[in-house]
Amino acid sequence: MKRSVKLVLSALAVYLGLLLLLLAAESAAPDASIRSFGDALWYSLITMTTVGYGDLSPVTPLGRVLGTVFALCSVGILTALIGVGLHLISGAFLPRQRLRQGRRKNWYAFSAESPETAALAEALQKEEPGCLLIFPEGEEKRLSGSGVVRMEFDLPLLLRLKGGEKGLSLFYMGAEPWDNYSRALTSAEAGIDSYCMADLAAEQLPPELQMFSPTEVVSRSYWKTHPLTAGERTVVFIGGGAVGTALLERALLTNVLEKGRTIHYHVFGADSTFPTLHPEIMKALSGENGAEDSLCFHREDWTEARALLQQADRILICGDGDAENHSVYERLKSWYVSTAGVHVHLTEPVPGIDSFGGLAESFTPEFVMKDELNRRAILMNDIYNEGAVQPVAWRDLSPFLRQSNIAAADHLIVKARYLLGDDSLTELTDGDCRRAYARFAELRREQADLLQEMEHRRWVRFYQMYNWQYAPGTPTPGRCWADWAEIERMPAWGERL
Repeated sequence: MKRSVKLVLSALAVYLGLLLLLLAAESAAPDASIRSFGDALWYSLITMTTVGYGDLSPVTPLGRVLGTVFALCSVGILTALIGVGLHLISGAFLPRQRLRQGRRKNWYAFSAESPETAALAEALQKEEPGCLLIFPEGEEKRLSGSGVVRMEFDLPLLLRLKGGEKGLSLFYMGAEPWDNYSRALTSAEAGIDSYCMADLAAEQLPPELQMFSPTEVVSRSYWKTHPLTAGERTVVFIGGGAVGTALLERALLTNVLEKGRTIHYHVFGADSTFPTLHPEIMKALSGENGAEDSLCFHREDWTEARALLQQADRILICGDGDAENHSVYERLKSWYVSTAGVHVHLTEPVPGIDSFGGLAESFTPEFVMKDELNRRAILMNDIYNEGAVQPVAWRDLSPFLRQSNIAAADHLIVKARYLLGDDSLTELTDGDCRRAYARFAELRREQADLLQEMEHRRWVRFYQMYNWQYAPGTPTPGRCWADWAEIERMPAWGERL
């Protein structure tokens, strides 16, 4: 719209200049009929509309040249004016009118239109058919329909049309992470629910701002829909880039299982940054403690580990590129004998390959907006505050402590699988929580202690992932941070979730 206004103003300035030039040329001639600005305007309009009354006409050479210009430009100017008018109506008036009529609906506005935003918008529309999806005008159109509105991404304008921030959600998912973050921070501080696609760490974030990254949504989606089964013990990662690192981090935080059920992770990928970023978890999972999971990074190429591939229970091909992963999959299937389940990271699913990471399955409200996950994390914090000496509200928690609560909420489904004896559980409903809590209440003390130990190990591992170290003189390894009073309140989570 702004570009159209500039074009109109520029055309008007040129038109005004021609009129003044015509007036200057004709007013000095003794026999001229065009002697005022009104005469020049009238003559130009009659000429451009091809009416041609003949009551006014230029007599000077320059005036006749300008008259020729008006005559030649008549069709072009009228066409341009009609086109600009229609564009203003369709690009400004109609979208605004549609939004005014849909004020009571939920609005989801996107700063860019891309494959990721299109996938998320489609998922939102499926969950909430009456919602309005707002995309910037002038970009490649990937979605259409009655629920799609295209107009400039102008926050004050959206607030004015909506009548406030209630029911308005903003998604900053452009190509520049820092631009996404700065814009999302501004809108979140204004009290608007804002979602920012950026792999950035911030010291303080308003509660209305939710950060996520493409690799995070892929890893969350994968481990929720592909949980480890009872017989799986050895997991091999082939690919150590951004996707492989995110999958491994999520695996270590999610797959903290009951005592006696350990997982051995093997990673092939020379480009992995994990060992450098997480030295404490590397120490904790070095394999020296037989009761804990183990984590091994291999320097050799995966093609040299034939025996390991044969005994693996699960193989994740998780490089950052589809072509690379296709190539690894073909080589693995053609030249290596393995009974492992092979899962391949592909942004575009291929028939016959057990793939994950497709946009439609990853960029969903569940993994981007995380409303249900955050609800459980906030409830956990509220329950903790009921017995805390110095309670801290969710809004006042640091981003790190919020992540700690979110990690605990993320692990609830693992506890429910254990209590219900169902490793295939992928959706955690309120009914599942109540059934799991009822099962917990039936356990004998020693069995309940096993569940509490699982939570303790998960809690310790979260802090190890962030490179916290054991306090000097800790009498019992692994209990340097544990708050057993908090763990004792764990049954209340199931009761109230």
